[in-house]
Amino acid sequence: MAKKVKDERNKAINALKLRLKVLQRAAEISKSTFDLDRILDQSVELLMEVIPSEAASFYLVVGDTLNFKVAKGEKGDQLVGGHMKMGQGIAGWVAKTGIPYLTNDVVREPKWERRIAEEMKFDTRSILSVPVKSKEEVIAVVQLINKREEGEYDEDDQEMAGLFASHLANVMDSVKLYWEMSEKVSKLSVLMDASIHMTSTLDLEEVLDLIMSQAKEVLDAEASSVFLIDEEKNELYFVSATGTGGGKAKRVRVPWGKGIVGWVAETGETLLVPDVAKDKRFYRKVDEETDFVTKSILAVPLVVKGRVVGVAESLNKKGTSGFTQDYVELFEAFARHAAVAVDNARLYSELEELFKSSIRAVVFVVEAKDKYTRGHTERVTEYSVMAARELALSKDEVKRVEIASLLHDIGKIGIPDTILGKPGKLTDEEFEIVKDHPVRGCEIMGPIAAMKNVIPGIRHHHERYDGLGYPDKLKGKEIPLLGRIISVADVFDALTTDRPYRGAISIDETLEYLQSNAGYQFDPDVVDAFCKAYDRQREGGAESEEG
Repeated sequence: MAKKVKDERNKAINALKLRLKVLQRAAEISKSTFDLDRILDQSVELLMEVIPSEAASFYLVVGDTLNFKVAKGEKGDQLVGGHMKMGQGIAGWVAKTGIPYLTNDVVREPKWERRIAEEMKFDTRSILSVPVKSKEEVIAVVQLINKREEGEYDEDDQEMAGLFASHLANVMDSVKLYWEMSEKVSKLSVLMDASIHMTSTLDLEEVLDLIMSQAKEVLDAEASSVFLIDEEKNELYFVSATGTGGGKAKRVRVPWGKGIVGWVAETGETLLVPDVAKDKRFYRKVDEETDFVTKSILAVPLVVKGRVVGVAESLNKKGTSGFTQDYVELFEAFARHAAVAVDNARLYSELEELFKSSIRAVVFVVEAKDKYTRGHTERVTEYSVMAARELALSKDEVKRVEIASLLHDIGKIGIPDTILGKPGKLTDEEFEIVKDHPVRGCEIMGPIAAMKNVIPGIRHHHERYDGLGYPDKLKGKEIPLLGRIISVADVFDALTTDRPYRGAISIDETLEYLQSNAGYQFDPDVVDAFCKAYDRQREGGAESEEG
């Protein structure tokens, strides 16, 4: 049993490291340059590192041929510039069918093109080949060759390579759009700037607000906005709205099929309405709720991989010329950028969820050792995030609080079950072992570069504001904010749940305890924020029940 738990722990930690590395470094590569050759070269190197392989190739599909764009490994530079026919070899088959291919015994594969390996005198054993798709069309193929240390490619490798290929497709689309638009008139410099910012942040609202603000400026319109589709509620909702009434607009929802935006979402076609008063599809409720007066609309669908996910609108072209075909094409380019941003946010969300799932798998292993603390980590995370938001921390800071909270007790992996589940008071020796878990947690997570900003929360969540805590006896503001926040949330949950050595105490008693120990055990500002947020949450819950 112990070996199984250890194996599960190691597997979860390794998966966590892998996802973190891809998430961090792939984003860094894609936002650092618009030189496609450089992006592809660095991306293939990263994939070889994430899925350890002896060689790798990136084939660009041009008509009915595959061109070697990048080739890494022994004598790989000799392949760059070469080509092969569509359908030829494993890579050609993947390009033709759009289906990933994995084999760990390539010699027995009839699809394998042995000519290249023989010419290069390269011993090929295994191949993992995945398509890079844009709008369901295969535009490239990424291929890994010979997993290192005589290993075998598996489904996890194929899944990671597939996610990586999706990221590359988005990057290639972004780069392609960038260079297409750079050839247009000087007004398009604003569009390029939007593209650069799009890859510098993964905050969807921030990116869309930027794109729509610049679209409004370039098109010389009074407002621009983006609707996304809520498939569960069968509605469209504003995620970005610039111009007069933009703040009010974000509260408005449009029923599916209603209005010009609903028509565009249903048909997937661009629509220009020079005079909305003459169009029976116009949905007046948005104007009524925002105090905006719509005169003309240019609406463009946001299409991701052949599916409409939203609609971008530009409203009321200033001057007398109205929206011309040039402006239609220009706004369609902005909409494509917005669509890429939406898909990037989706991919990031999926990777982030994989990352959090890996963390939760590790947490499960820890909490499985002690039935009294099951669910403790999730609750502490909820409370910590609640306090962080009350303190008006940025989205990135709140995210760091969330990750640090999920991992705050990771160091308990090394503590014997007999100590964690002991029903009575711990001996001095046992308590010293428990007190070591923040340091152990840092040792576990320390090698992961992406954990640098959350480790202070892991290490310092048992420090006290008066300097009497552990492990470093930091005092007051010397204690990192992450540690001060998690400390309050951790104690709150500990006191309000049953433990082997005592029963839970009431919520009100616990809140009173936090307040009476503010300035001694806890940061007074964090206690104040926590209590305000918790009371508001409790009042909201009570109102909901009454309703």
